[in-house]
Amino acid sequence: MPKMTDAQALHGYDAESNTVRVGQHDLSRLLLMFRSLVREQAPDSWAHMEDYDLSFERLADAVDAGAEARQGARWKGPDLRMRCTTTEAVYAWPEGAPYDGGTTGTWDVPGHGSHAISDEGGGLLMALCGFRWAEEEGQRVEGLPDCGECRREVQLGAVRPHRGW
Repeated sequence: MPKMTDAQALHGYDAESNTVRVGQHDLSRLLLMFRSLVREQAPDSWAHMEDYDLSFERLADAVDAGAEARQGARWKGPDLRMRCTTTEAVYAWPEGAPYDGGTTGTWDVPGHGSHAISDEGGGLLMALCGFRWAEEEGQRVEGLPDCGECRREVQLGAVRPHRGW
């Protein structure tokens, strides 16, 4: 790590990697504030996994990874308070996804890893993460997908109540 000035060290900024070090507590507070601001948005104003909530979910992944590393075997799983909520109509959610009561399948796309899809229809397929491909470009496989975003969506769908609207 390069030598930092006092101002850079104070804010945890590393110019070489263009990263900012933030405490887990501060990041959690930021995410909770973000969730409260999202609740004030118009219904279906954001497309889940296509808008800013993608970055929001990635920050939540960082909070969970820190908690898992610190707590070890005592870790109970993702902190759902940090995640997008499936019970409010702020997000436009993918149809048939696990949090909508649907089932998912895993497809391997050579060169792009495996992804979870909510519908096994023909033609152009779209993963829960937003990645699209033609059906002939991949093949159905068993197990959880390689894609971190798709895997998170499937796992959160398994532990969250269905939307029910």
